[in-house]
Amino acid sequence: MMKNVSIEDAVAALLESASLPGVEDVSLSDACGRVLGNSITAQTDLPPFHRSVYDGFALRSSETIHASAKSPAAFRLTGTIAAGDFHADPPGEGCAVRIMTGAALPEGTDCVINFERVTCTEQMLYLTDPLRPWQNVDRRGDELREGSLLLEKGEYLTPAHLGLLASQGFSRVTVFKKPCTAVLSTGSELLMPGTALAPGKIYNSNLYVLRALMEKEGYTADDCLHTPDDEEIISSAIRNLAERNDLILTTGGASVGDKDYILSALKRAGAQILFSHVRMKPGSCCYGAKLGDTLIISLSGNPGAALTAWYRIALSAVRKSAGRRDFLLSESMLPLSDDCQKTCPHQRILKGHTETADGVTRFVAHEGQKNGMQTSFLHMQALAELSPTDIPIPAGTLVRVLFPY
Repeated sequence: MMKNVSIEDAVAALLESASLPGVEDVSLSDACGRVLGNSITAQTDLPPFHRSVYDGFALRSSETIHASAKSPAAFRLTGTIAAGDFHADPPGEGCAVRIMTGAALPEGTDCVINFERVTCTEQMLYLTDPLRPWQNVDRRGDELREGSLLLEKGEYLTPAHLGLLASQGFSRVTVFKKPCTAVLSTGSELLMPGTALAPGKIYNSNLYVLRALMEKEGYTADDCLHTPDDEEIISSAIRNLAERNDLILTTGGASVGDKDYILSALKRAGAQILFSHVRMKPGSCCYGAKLGDTLIISLSGNPGAALTAWYRIALSAVRKSAGRRDFLLSESMLPLSDDCQKTCPHQRILKGHTETADGVTRFVAHEGQKNGMQTSFLHMQALAELSPTDIPIPAGTLVRVLFPY
């Protein structure tokens, strides 16, 4: 077991212990928000034929090279092609065809001139400018070639992905099964919302926010329960939850007080402890463990600390365990917008957002950064990771900024 580990070591330990779920086939209409379970290649060229990008006229560019205002090129109109039609026979020499947006060009033609740029009668078309080959045409395979990589395994499927799959004729797709997660909240001081608030008690918010976060990441979260501060009860709950879940989040009991039983309960349940405590503020009371095939991540009971560790320590492993290929948080080096007066012997995590002014993007920290506070997560877009320091950090200092969304 590693103790008092760095942020990077904690993340790495969880990632190494993360395992992939199985796969299943689902309807394309049910695939949004799922994770692609295999790589997919294009079944056909896209577009599958040369198509017009305008309502206009299709013709041969080679017959327009001498067109000018003084000597317009004249073409006889020989038909109309609407979207969905296909004319295999090429127009004769000196002929053009009316064509609608998205329609397939007839054989032998290689350009389109839009209606508003020509003079025409019912039978004749007159051009005063030469046309280039493939002008105003989406050529076959311009976007995708048959056999090329369409989507990679592990892609988180969005509406745009579904549109691309549908354009290739896919009606079903292989996705990773939704992993099952449990959220175990511990603490004798907690009451469930909806009950009367008694002296010395607080409402249990972590159970709700962690369940919602897991569901947002594509997990099913049917096992969500609360236990008092009792080592045997907590240990028994962990064993039972591990039998039917791929991942367990616990919150509470992760410090070193007399009633903090998570570490001892994990050991009592037979779990392998990966690490205990992380050198960061807030959120240092964080454990990683494995019981059988089930990954266990234990967070602080303080809402602000628990959510900080969730985003910075747990989220990458949660995403990898769902099959996603983009499980690492994207990051950048950005200047602080304001001074940070707090000193800290460990890395400090600030919640906030970015703002751009005068061509410079800066990190703006939110109010409510303390262990027990949740308001800093409202409208949060980014996390700033400050280096250990015994002096205040001035505005403008470049800091590592991570983006969980």
